[in-house]
Amino acid sequence: MISPEFSTAVTLLLYGSASVAGLAGVAARSALWRKIGCSVALAGFACQTLMLFLGFHKALPGGLSAGAYFQLMAWFVVLCGIAAWAKLRQEIPLVFATPLGLMLFAMSAPYLASVVQVPPSLNTSFYALHIGSLFLSLALLALAFAAGALFLFMEGRIKSKLTMKGFWLDMPALSMLDKINAITTMIGFPMYTLGIVSGLIWAKPVFGGTVTGDPKEVISIVIWLFYSVLFHNRLTKGWKGRKPAQLAVFVFILCLFSIIVVNTFMETHHAFIRR
Repeated sequence: MISPEFSTAVTLLLYGSASVAGLAGVAARSALWRKIGCSVALAGFACQTLMLFLGFHKALPGGLSAGAYFQLMAWFVVLCGIAAWAKLRQEIPLVFATPLGLMLFAMSAPYLASVVQVPPSLNTSFYALHIGSLFLSLALLALAFAAGALFLFMEGRIKSKLTMKGFWLDMPALSMLDKINAITTMIGFPMYTLGIVSGLIWAKPVFGGTVTGDPKEVISIVIWLFYSVLFHNRLTKGWKGRKPAQLAVFVFILCLFSIIVVNTFMETHHAFIRR
C-alpha cells in the first residue's frame, strides 16, 4: 500500500520541478524551459492520478484525510491547466496552474493524518456529484481569475500607453485571455450549479433541512448569484473584455473567502480542517 506521505513527496517533487522550470522559462523568455515545465507537470499529474487509482488514501481508516481534499483540488487545477494547454495551444495556463497545484499540495502536508469522518448517508455517488463538480468548477474559476487578472493588468498598460517589455511580450493576447475566461465560465458555472443543487438535496437527510442557514450555504448561494450574472451575460449578451474579467476576479476572491475564512473560522458543517 502506498502511503500518503510517499505519494505527496513524489508529486511535490514533480510539481515543484515543473513550477521552477515553467516560471524560469517565462522569466527568461525561453520556450524550451516552458515546454520542459509543462512536460514535467504532465508527468506529475500522471503520477498523482496513478496514486489516486492505487488508493493511497485507503491506508487511513475511516475515510479521506483533510489533506487528501487539498490534493484532489490540486488535481483538478492541474487538469484544467493541461486541458487549456491542449485545447488552446497555450503554455501559460499550465505554467500558472502548476504552482497553484504545488501550493495546494504543500498545504495538504499537515493534514494527511487528519481523517474527515463522513456521514454514512454521503455515499460514493454524492462525492462524485457534489465534491467533484464543485472542485472542477473551482479549478476553472482559478484559471478564469488568472486570465481575468492578467487581462486587466495588460489592458491597463495598453490604455496608459505603457510599453510591454521582457516576458510580458510572451503573454497571451487580450483576445486569448478573454477566450479563456469565456470557456472556463461556460463550463464552470453549470458544474458549480450542479454541486450546489446536489448539496442542497443531500442536506435534508444529513443536516435536517434543505437550507439550514449554515454560513457555507449562504456564501455559496451568494457566489452562485454573482457567477450566474457572469454566465448569463457571457451567454446572452456577448459580454467581452473588462467587465467579465473583473467579475471573474471578484467571484474567485469570494470563493477564497468561503474556503479560507468560512471553513476555518466560522461554525459550519463544512469546517473539515478543524475536525
